[in-house]
Formats: sequence, structure tokens, C-alpha cells
Amino acid sequence: MELLFILPFLISVYYIQRKQIEKAFLNVYLPCTFLVPYYYHFRLPHLPTLSAGTAALIPIAIALLIQPKHKWKFRRMDLWVLIFMVSIALSELLREYSPKDGMILWLTNFTEMFFGYVVGRQIIEPELRLETVKRIIFLFIAQTPLAFFEFRFGQNLWLNFGRSIFGLYDVGWFVQLRGGTARIATCFGDTILAGMLYLIAMALNYYLVQIYKRDKTRLGPRMNWLQKYRLPFFLLPMFVFMTNSRMPMACTVVCFLLMQIPRFKSMRTGTILVLLVLGTGGGIGFVAFQKYTSVSEDKITDEAQSSAIYRKQLLEAYAPVLDAGGLLGWGQLSHPVMPGLGSVDNNYMLVQLSQGTLGKYTFLVIAAESIFGLIMCAYRFKSRESLFLVFSLMGALVATFLALTTVYLGEQVAQVLFMLLGWAQSLEDISYSRLGARTEASLPDAKFNFKRVIA
Repeated sequence: MELLFILPFLISVYYIQRKQIEKAFLNVYLPCTFLVPYYYHFRLPHLPTLSAGTAALIPIAIALLIQPKHKWKFRRMDLWVLIFMVSIALSELLREYSPKDGMILWLTNFTEMFFGYVVGRQIIEPELRLETVKRIIFLFIAQTPLAFFEFRFGQNLWLNFGRSIFGLYDVGWFVQLRGGTARIATCFGDTILAGMLYLIAMALNYYLVQIYKRDKTRLGPRMNWLQKYRLPFFLLPMFVFMTNSRMPMACTVVCFLLMQIPRFKSMRTGTILVLLVLGTGGGIGFVAFQKYTSVSEDKITDEAQSSAIYRKQLLEAYAPVLDAGGLLGWGQLSHPVMPGLGSVDNNYMLVQLSQGTLGKYTFLVIAAESIFGLIMCAYRFKSRESLFLVFSLMGALVATFLALTTVYLGEQVAQVLFMLLGWAQSLEDISYSRLGARTEASLPDAKFNFKRVIA
């Protein structure tokens, strides 16, 4: 039954052979990534485990590497992503107890991260930018009935279906309760990862909201109807809340504030005000966090305080291990685990444990480069539509990198993050009128042949 999940790979190959790589991306990869759980996977002998979304991604990325859709223009980010992939390979090959297992794990990371980056870099801008965002929002809104069912009854139907039909009993997670209600994960396999992906979708929907305000005819009848009643605007933040994941919920506020900047008549004024609010809030939050976590164990009042103290203890307990890891770290499977602190809920710490200082600082450079590049786009771009897309991506990336201080980068989030990184590097300042003409010009010329005419 697991071989059913190889179908996305075959369908992607079919579309690519028919010179319809855009359909492979929109109709196969995106639905498999945002509707099919990561734990619906298969593994061929001596190869890494592949989810349905990853299987659909591989032929698309390989096709774009062999025959790029657009001429490849070098960006610094290309180098940083490549160095990050090399750092994973070196750590897994040289530091793992089992180099074979390490290299299989590296292949998994490579197909998800590097191939996700290539696809985001090549296929979305500029012709598919609107259709890509629309398709992502449709796929998230389609989860609405099952999300409310999970929240109300504490039953994840994707998980139940996988266990009963496909025999997936080793998934490794279950529906969690917090505050008397279920924490929804829908098809994302973990509540924290679900919160981050709903947050990203909320940021992308901001782009559609602005287009709808400017031209109500561009989004098509179904998306127009959704935007008319503000359904994505209200539902997506509600889904973040229903995951009950604290850091994604806090990052939702950061994301929302950043996306208000282009709405100011003077973006300089908007930037100053938003940064002032975020700086003040961050300072107050840091002081409150230090006070909140500076108590003895017998004075802990609730689970939230216990979780905050746990994350503070991680930094203290793993400090000697991080220093001993050196340049290449310990490997993802072989790094030491401190007693009682097995769950490393900090992606930056986890990267340093696994890949050493080389991996950690490369990842930080990737984060900084992505934000810097978007700031430069915001400074240069003249089209209002492109400007709103810049701040949608900026809100999504800033919130994601901030959330990774208390969560890990896993499953679909890794693919989506690197796809957004690639997309941000290929942004073009192009208006709707020029985009329409460019899309028209990109269509293949009609073939005219002599035909027999019967009078």
C-alpha cells in the first residue's frame, strides 16, 4: 500500500514529459505538500524515505536544473545554500557513528531543502506568483472542516486513516490536549509545525487581500468569494490559535505588524513605527521571560512556565556539548543527549549540535541574507503589487526564523522555507499590465499547417 505514495512522482514525470512543468508544480507538488501528511511515505531499498510531496518535488527540480525555465542569475544566497548542504554532508559523513545512515539522512535533507530552493528560484516568478499563492490558500482553506473536527473531538482523521488503511502505526505523534482542548495539526504531523505553516499561509494571504482591494476581478470567482467574506483573513490566524503553539502565535503578531509597513503613505515612517513597537515589545518580553523562568522547580505554577524553563535549561546544559562539537558538530543521529533534555526545541541549537559552527553560522547567514534581500527589494520596487508581495514574504520569513528559536525545522516546513528563500531571490518588480503581456508572450506560438477544406 505504501507504493501508492509513489504516484505523485509518476504524475510529475508525466507532466514534465508533456512540457507542462507548471501543472506538475501547481496540481501535484502543492496539493501533496499541503494536503498529504509527511508520514504518508514510502522507501525503496537503499534510498531515503520519501513523502508524497518530496516525491512530486524531485522530478520538477531535476528538470529545472537540466533545463532552467529562466536564465540562472547568480545570487549570494545560492552560495550560502550550497555551503549549508555541504556542511550537512561533511557532518554526516565524518561525524556519524554510521556514515551510511548519515548519508541517507543527507540525501533526505538535500532533496527537501536544495530541491525546494531550486523550484522556488525558477518556477514561480513572475508568471505563476498569483496562481501559486491562490493555490496554497485554497489548499489551507480546504482543511477547515477537518480542522474544526479535530479541535472539537480530538481526532485527527489523517492519522486515523493512515493507521486503519495504510497500517502507519509508527508515526511517532498523537493528538495533544492543552487547556482542555485538542491542539490541531491536520495534515502536518505536529502542532508546532502546523502553526508555522498556517502562519506562512496567513502572510501569503495578505498579498491576495491587497490585490482584491485594488482589482476584484483578478482573483477568479472562487477566491473572490473567499476574499469578499474575509474567510482566509479570519480562518488562518484562527488555525494558528487552534494549534495552541505559543511561539507561532506570538510570531503571528510580528508578521502582522511587518505587513502593515507598505500601507503607510511614507514607508520610512511605517518602518520606524513598526520597529519601535517590535523593539519595545521584544524588550518587555525578554525581561518578562527572564523573570518568568527564574524560579525554582517547586514554585512552577503551570505547564507554560515549565516549558519556558525547559528551553532555558537547554541553553545552559548543552553549552559544553556545543563547544566540544567544533566546526562540524556531532551528526544528526550521533549527537549527545543530556539526561532529561532529550527534546532540543531550538533549531539553531540543533543545527550546531548536528553540523557544528559551520552549519549554524551558515544558517544564520541564510536568514540574514533573505531579509536583507527583501529589504533591498522594498527599497527598489515601484509596483505596489510587487511591494505587497515583498512584505508578505518578509513577514513569513521573519516569523519563521524567529519561531525556530523554540521549535525545530522539520517535515513540510523545511521544504516550504527553502522554497520561499528561492522565491525571494527571484522576485521581479513587475506590474499587472506588464505581467499580463509577459504571460501572453510566454505562451507557445500556434502552429499553422495546411489543411484540406471541403467546400
